[in-house]
Parts: sequence; structure tokens; C-alpha cells
Amino acid sequence: MNSESHWFARANREALTVRVTRRSLRTLTALLFGVLVLSMVMVMAIAHHQNNVSIEHDEMLLRQAWHARQQEMLIDVRDYAFWGEGYKNLHLQLNKVWAFDEENLGANLYKEYHYEGVFVVDGAGQTRYAIINGEMVDTPLESWLGAQTATLLTVTRKLGHEAIARNVQIFGQPALVVSAPITPGKVPNLPTLPGPPSVLVFVNIFTPAKLQAMGKAMDVINPHAPTSSDDAQDEPRLVETTVGGEPVVIRWQAKSPGMGLIWLLLPLLVLMALTIALVTRRVVRHALYNAVLSDRRFEMLTISQRELADSEERFRDLAEAASDWIWETDDQGRLCYLSARFTEVTGHEVKRWLGRHLDHLLSHPSHSLVTWLMRQGEDVPRVPLRCQFMSATGERRIGQLMAKTIRRNGLRSGFRGTVSDITYEVDAQARIQFLSRHDMLTGLANRMQLQEFLTSHLNQATDDDPLIVISLDLDQFKPINDTWGHTVGDAVLNQISQRLQSLMGAHELAARLGGDEFILVMREASRAGVEYRCRALQRAIHQPVLSGSHQLSLTASMGIVCAPQDASHPEALLRLADIALGQARAAGRNQWVWYSNEMASHLQSKREMVQAIEVALGSEAFSLHYQPRYQLQNGQLAGAEALIRWQVAEDKWISPDRFIPLAEENGLINAISDWVLMRACTDARDWGDQRYVSVNISPVEFRGSDLVQRVARALEASGLPATRLELEITENITFEHPDRALEIMQGLRALGVRLTVDDFGTGYAALGYLKTFPFNGLKIDRSWMKEFPESPQAQSVVAGIVGLARAFALTITAEGIETEAQLNELKVLSCEEGQGYFLGRPMPLAAFRALLNQQDV
Repeated sequence: MNSESHWFARANREALTVRVTRRSLRTLTALLFGVLVLSMVMVMAIAHHQNNVSIEHDEMLLRQAWHARQQEMLIDVRDYAFWGEGYKNLHLQLNKVWAFDEENLGANLYKEYHYEGVFVVDGAGQTRYAIINGEMVDTPLESWLGAQTATLLTVTRKLGHEAIARNVQIFGQPALVVSAPITPGKVPNLPTLPGPPSVLVFVNIFTPAKLQAMGKAMDVINPHAPTSSDDAQDEPRLVETTVGGEPVVIRWQAKSPGMGLIWLLLPLLVLMALTIALVTRRVVRHALYNAVLSDRRFEMLTISQRELADSEERFRDLAEAASDWIWETDDQGRLCYLSARFTEVTGHEVKRWLGRHLDHLLSHPSHSLVTWLMRQGEDVPRVPLRCQFMSATGERRIGQLMAKTIRRNGLRSGFRGTVSDITYEVDAQARIQFLSRHDMLTGLANRMQLQEFLTSHLNQATDDDPLIVISLDLDQFKPINDTWGHTVGDAVLNQISQRLQSLMGAHELAARLGGDEFILVMREASRAGVEYRCRALQRAIHQPVLSGSHQLSLTASMGIVCAPQDASHPEALLRLADIALGQARAAGRNQWVWYSNEMASHLQSKREMVQAIEVALGSEAFSLHYQPRYQLQNGQLAGAEALIRWQVAEDKWISPDRFIPLAEENGLINAISDWVLMRACTDARDWGDQRYVSVNISPVEFRGSDLVQRVARALEASGLPATRLELEITENITFEHPDRALEIMQGLRALGVRLTVDDFGTGYAALGYLKTFPFNGLKIDRSWMKEFPESPQAQSVVAGIVGLARAFALTITAEGIETEAQLNELKVLSCEEGQGYFLGRPMPLAAFRALLNQQDV
């Protein structure tokens, strides 16, 4: 009966195991199928997304190419329409020999610029001149543009000195039309004709060949004009709006990269599904077989657990002590067990150490480990003990020992525990301790160790045995990093640090505070001795520094302070040494300077002036004087340059050369510039419609990102038209941050502000910046006017600058005109504008307004 009950119970348990296994396997199969279906859906979604991204990318490329061609045409039509010669030969009179035969506006526009149509329409709307496909014809513009012709001409004439572009369809093909009024440009004193100006029109038809060429350049497949209205509605397509007509549509063939992904991945997913199905079937069969055998294995596991019960107590004790390798001794301290990890850590064989005393393996600097274990009473304290052992290679290692007393029947029978190799941890702690007091790159003392050294040695410093602190800075180190990279810069710092350390005595210190800034602390009784050592430092630093293929030579500036004569506190010594270092750098570098009380006084006076500037900004202590600027050819007053003045007492003025650099250094230049802009724009508002005011902009302002917004706020608040504000900018900003400067200048030009190069000829920028940056004019620096026109060299330079400005279509202004001879010679050179003491000194606003009234009488 008992055997039958046991059989039925076992059969029920086997049936339960099989049912649970089947249910789990069905769930797993469903999950795998769901994952496969989800993978297929994701592949289709990704393919669809790739197709859409490809279409959007192609559309972006075509739109960029279309707009780029539009901008090129606008530039071309401006060049021809705003041209004095074109004005004389196309508007004042129609000179077809000049235009077509001499190819000033002839077949070359079709051959070189691919313009199918070029038209000149007079003020009455009649087409006076037309070139179709490089041939001069009598075709009117209306035959190409139809009803859009009148609108185009009207809008073009309303805009005055601007060109416009329109998207149109001509003969069923997309086309671009640009137009501009024909004006004299910058050529003065040309006669005029009554009535509206003539209009110059360029037409560029995107023929199938042009569209194919554009597609090849943009990697777009078969761009073409729609063949029907239904084709124009299909995707993909590029739509460009027109004025008063059907939009311009360009169709192309989509690349459809997603289809390639589908054809690649779907067969793989199908193959994967078949493979998973076969594997799952095999796994199910194998799992069901294992479920039947699980009960038999359970019985075997019970037997194994009883066999392992005796060893559980040992490993439970050892689990309480984090271990690397395990040891066990008898009551006398002889080793009776070592784990296999022992050989991996120490390199020793286990059998060679069994039976040997624990003290032979592990040692402690002050006592025997076995004696220590036996003296601990009932239980060994669970506190790690640091010990040492020798590896098989003879290397001394550091271990951390944990131990526990073994007791049987209440009596101590031995000890067991673990030893962890902590050699690397101990070394790392020592390294961390070293780095906390030393510079990581050079190994010199850091700021913490410097502070401790100064604190401990300042108490011993006397007038007869002073402590010398030298703040040392490498001259022109930043360009090394910028030119050769930080790897070379770090190598330079390491070699210089070694040289400095080699010159320090036993009770002296060399420290690095960061970058190329070093502090040297030395004991030297006499001033001559200190300077002798400074010369030695200079010679050591000036020796060539080798880094790979680079050989560099450096110099250093040093500031010297003496304790206790100058200061007796670490922070004060370092501050004063830094002040002296600043004086050494300001005096030309490559030298040393002793600290003196006058330096602190000078620094204090600069701080007081900075505070005075802040007060002046809040109390309206600044004022503006205006120096008149004249048109040299007719003597008319063109405008004035705004010059800031600061009066601190009745007869005391502070020159801008003194307070502007301080404002730039201390972040006050933007506030001053905002005040000047607002005051100058407000004052100039009632000078007349054509007269402008010129304001100088500091290069520091180009380092920020808000200059355009600040100028816009000043114009809006004052009501001054942007075209009557001129900003003078030094040429050096074009190479300090060229990309940022170009972006800011373009923003200012978008406001309508005039931009002029100030002090032209004194900077280092290349002439190419006159073409790259959107300047309206340039000013000849006054340094070239001192010997003009007497000096042939000055005469040639000024004439060259005038010619250069004319070549770039820039307004040329001469400043510093102090004699009638200079004025007359500038007129001969056709210089347009000028200013200087001969023409008028800077004057307050009231005096300048009186001058305006005299001019307007």
C-alpha cells in the first residue's frame, strides 16, 4: 500500500511539472512570435522614415540651389544696374554699340552667365533693348512675362536702389527673373532725365538641361518640370511661390533608400523566424523530457545537500570576512589549509606551505601574528590587521588579514581567515596623498603645499635673513598651446619645471599654481644675490625646449617680493608678487621687477578711476563733442564724428585714451557705448535728412553677441533712421574673430547702418577683408597725413588708399586735415570726405548746431 501511494504521489508531481513547463513554453513561444512581428513592423517604419528623410534632403538641396542662383542673379543685376557707365549708355541714351558690340551688356551674359533674356525697359514701359539667347532682338518683355510685366516694373521702381527677384514660369519651364532700376551708382554729378528710371531685367530659364545639371550637382535624380497638372501635384516636388501666377514646381525621382533596407532585412527576419520555430520545437521536447526527470534529480539533490552540510559552517564563517585567499591553522599556528586562490596571488605552491608556521608566511612590523591571535581571548576581534608577505618572485606585498577562532566542543582548535592583497590600494593612497600636495602635470608643489611652506617659514624670516617670493610667468606661452597644441605645451611646462626645480636649494620651494604661473620661494640675504639667481633662472628658461620635432625658446617675467619687509602673510605675499609681475609684463616682459609701494598706489588709482567711471555713468558726467566732416568736392557738411569727453572738474578733463582701456578691461565699455549711441542718435535726429553721425565701436564689443540688438534699441528709442548712423570699426577685428565679426556686421548692415573701417593702414588685416566684410567706407589714418603731401611716400600711400577704396566702391574719408595744401591735394585725388582741425575742431552740441544753421542759410 505504501509503495502504491508513493507511486501515485510521484506521478501527480510529474504531471504538475509537465503542465507548468508546457504553460511556460507556450508563453515564451508567443513572446518570440510577438517580437518577430514587432521587428517586421519596425523595419517597415524605418524604411518609410528613410524614404521621407531622403525626399526632404533632396528638396532642401534643390531649394538651396534655387535660392543660391537667385542670389547670384541679384548680385549680377546690381553690378550692371548700379553702374555709372550703364546709366549713361542705357538710360540717358541707348548706345547699342557700347552695350552689344563692345559686350558691356551683350552676348556674354548668355555665354558666361546663361541668361536667356536681358531686357532694358524705359520709363514709359517700352522695351528699348533686348537680348534673347545671346542675340539682339526687338522682342518686348511682355512677350515673356505677360501680365506680370507691369507689376514687376512698378515694384522695382518703388524700391529705388534695390534689386528684386521673382519666380515665374516661361514657356512651361521654371524661371527666375531679377530686375533693378538703372542708377548712376556712386558716380556723382551725372545728368538726370524726367520720369521714372529705366529698369534692367535678367531672365534665367531652367531648361531640362539646366535642371539635369543641377540634379547632378546636388545628387538629385532626374529633376524636371511637371508634364501635366496632375504630375505637378505628385510627390516629391519643390514648390516656389510666384506673384500673381501659378507656383513654380520642380519634380524629381525619389531615391527610396528604405526599399533596399526592406529587401535586405525581411528575408533575414523570415529565415530567423523559421530557425526560431525549429529551435523552439526542439527546446520544448527537451524541456518536457527534463521535467519528467526533475523529481529524480530532486532526490539526488537531497542526498548531495546532506553531504555538503558539514562544510556549510566553515564557509559561513569565512563569508563574514571579505577574502582574497583563505587560510586555516591548528591551535599552534601551523597551516593546515590554503585555498587555490593562494597560488594565484602569491605564486607559491600550496603543498610547500602546509604544516609550516603562519609567521613564516605573514609578518608584522611589531609582533608575531600567531602570538597576537592567541592573546585575543575568546574571540579574535573583527578588525583587519595589515601585514606583509613575499611573493614567489621576491616582491614584497602588503596584505590585510581577517581571522576567526575555530572552536569544537567549546575548546579552541585553531584559527581560520582570509588575506587580501591591498598593495595596489596602498600605493594608490600614497599617490593620492602625493597629488594632494603636488601639481599633477609637473610634480612641483601645488597651492596647498605652497601655503603650508610659507606659513611654516615666515615665522623664521627676519630682515637679515629674508624669505624671497618670486612670481614667474612664461612670456607668450598661450600661442604655443594655440599653435602646437596642448601636448607640446605640457612638454614645455614639464621641462621648464625640471629646470626651475634644479635651481632650488634644500630649504627652498618651486610651485606651480596653474597654466604657466610659477611661484619660487628661496632664502637669499642680499638683493644682488637674488638678482644673480634671477639671471640664472632667465638663462635656464631661455635654453631651447625640445618637444618632438619642435624646438622652442622662451623668456619669463618675474615679480619679486621680500618677507618680512613687504608682507608677512602668505596671501599678501602672493598678491604683492603678482602686482610686481604685472609691472614686469607691462614693461616689456623678459625681466624682473621688485615690488614697491608705488605699485600698489598705481593699482589703487586704477581701481578708483574704474569706480569713478561707474559713478560718471550714473550721474551724466560724460558729454559728447562733434567734429564736423565735409564733402571735399563741394564743401557741404556731410555729418560729424561723436567724441566722448569726461570733465571731472571745471578745468580738468580726462582723456578717452586713459579711461576707455580701463572700461574695456573691467566690463564697462558696453555701458559707455550704449550711452554714446543713445546720445549721438538723439542729437543727430534734427541735423537734416542727409547728414549722419559717426560713432566709434570698441573691438571688445565684438566679443559679445548683443551688439546688433543694442544698436537697434538705440535707433528705435531715438527715432534716428539707421541710414544716418555710421559705426567706425578698427580693421584688426577682422582677424581676431573673423566669423563672429562677419556675422555681427551682417546683422548691422541688415538694420541699414553704415560701416566704416577706422584708422585704415595701421592694422595687420589682409586687403581681402574689404571684399569679405560688408563695409561702406574707410578712413585714412591721420598718421599718413602728417607728411602729406610733401613726402612722396605719403603721397603715394594716400593715393593708393583712395584708389583702393574706389576699386571696392567704398566712401573714402581722410582724417587729420590740418593744412590747406592737404585739403587741395585730397580734392585732386578725388577724396570724397574729410575732417581735421583745418576744417573744424571737435565742439559741443550747441556750437555744432550753430555751424549747421550757417550751412543751411
